[in-house]
Amino acid sequence: MKSYHFAFILLFFLLLHQSLSANFRVPYSSTAKAKKNTRGKTFENQWKREIWPPQPYAPQKKIEGLSLIKNYFVEFGYLQSFAPFSDFLDRGTILAIQNFQQRFNLQVTGNLNNQTLNQILLPRCGVPDKNFPHGFIDNEALPNYRNQWFAKRNLTYGFLPESEIPESMRKVFRDSFTRWAKAIEVLNPTETTYENADIKVGFYSFAEGVPEQLYGISSVRLEAGSNVSIGEIRLDGSYYWAVPSENDSVSWKEGVLDLESVAMHEIGHLLGLDHSFMEESVMYPYILPSQQRKIQMSNSDKNNILQQYSDAMSGYGGSWGVLVTTTLSLGFGYVVLLDSLWI
Repeated sequence: MKSYHFAFILLFFLLLHQSLSANFRVPYSSTAKAKKNTRGKTFENQWKREIWPPQPYAPQKKIEGLSLIKNYFVEFGYLQSFAPFSDFLDRGTILAIQNFQQRFNLQVTGNLNNQTLNQILLPRCGVPDKNFPHGFIDNEALPNYRNQWFAKRNLTYGFLPESEIPESMRKVFRDSFTRWAKAIEVLNPTETTYENADIKVGFYSFAEGVPEQLYGISSVRLEAGSNVSIGEIRLDGSYYWAVPSENDSVSWKEGVLDLESVAMHEIGHLLGLDHSFMEESVMYPYILPSQQRKIQMSNSDKNNILQQYSDAMSGYGGSWGVLVTTTLSLGFGYVVLLDSLWI
């Protein structure tokens, strides 16, 4: 990891406390009426207007809006560069596009074709896919494989009171924690108060300018003056989050996401799993149009989590502890928390 990337992550952590409000009630509905997110100018519309249809590669060709793509690739680990970004299509960007296409089993062209742009525009988790620090920086860390962050088997979780999360949604998280626990066979997750929880769950109002495709993140921080790690799952409250009884209403294009699928994914991060590039995995970073509800672990998910906890119990990688990622500071906006949230 080059030093400039560490500096970028540090800036990202410093911005963490500035502009995300927790006083946001999750907009759930028993009918889950479809309602498109209207958080400013959408990322999708901006990209489609500026760089759609894709333009063929020419050395140092200027493509309006390409700086947004470069920023996206830096944030998720595909391009090692530093802002400000230009709109010129350089060799590094072409290699980043090719790497992204290879990872997600797309046609490898090095061009921003429709298939690649459609993938980028899907809702996704805010945790980077690759090339990020594997330790704590300013008491914050990003989730990564083979780090065990909970020094206990009796794992607790709680819900942010300000989110006023209804029982139907709490049950979704209970079921998701239980599903992971059954796969691991050594964890005993139980619900407790938000203040006392190892993992804290809440819905937030993301800052203006954050693309609606970023549905949320999971993260870990060290409590001040101690080695106690606290996990957090922060989801975008401007989406409609459908519970299992509302499966028929799920539509990412209409801003309605399946809560249980996302809960399974974010809990997996906090238990120490990276993103998977296998579409059947619950750790796949994007919500695919053909798999908008995905709650059953694939064989690879089960093998990875069993290996993770087998290594931890045998002493691999040191003691257990909780990892939570810090929010992702995208160049087009920041997802951050108010200072009052940090307890």
